[in-house]
Amino acid sequence: MSGNGTRRVTITSIAAAAGLAALAGMAPSAARAAGGRVAMEQCVDRVLGRLTRARAIDSQVGPAVLSECDQPLRLVLSDAIESGEAPGLCRIAFCLDLARSRAAQEATAEYRRRVEKAAR
Repeated sequence: MSGNGTRRVTITSIAAAAGLAALAGMAPSAARAAGGRVAMEQCVDRVLGRLTRARAIDSQVGPAVLSECDQPLRLVLSDAIESGEAPGLCRIAFCLDLARSRAAQEATAEYRRRVEKAAR
């Protein structure tokens, strides 16, 4: 990855994807969704930074992100539901497992990119 801009885009995509199986195509209310997405972005960045420095194994990434970023994840999911960005049938209880799975996958992929970059 090159620079902070690329990392931000990737982490923002983690936050955006975390609560959504598929986007409905509608733009979320920027003011409403910004707080949750920024909090998720910061949380994931902090966790991945710590894990990268510790040279953790890949299998530790998902559980660490889910454990430490549960509240921001729930906020992103809630914002997506309220804004209409999430599919209509999506409710917190129904979509939370999907959101967690997606967040863990995206965080692990980002972690691998960071480890590869650090190894160069």
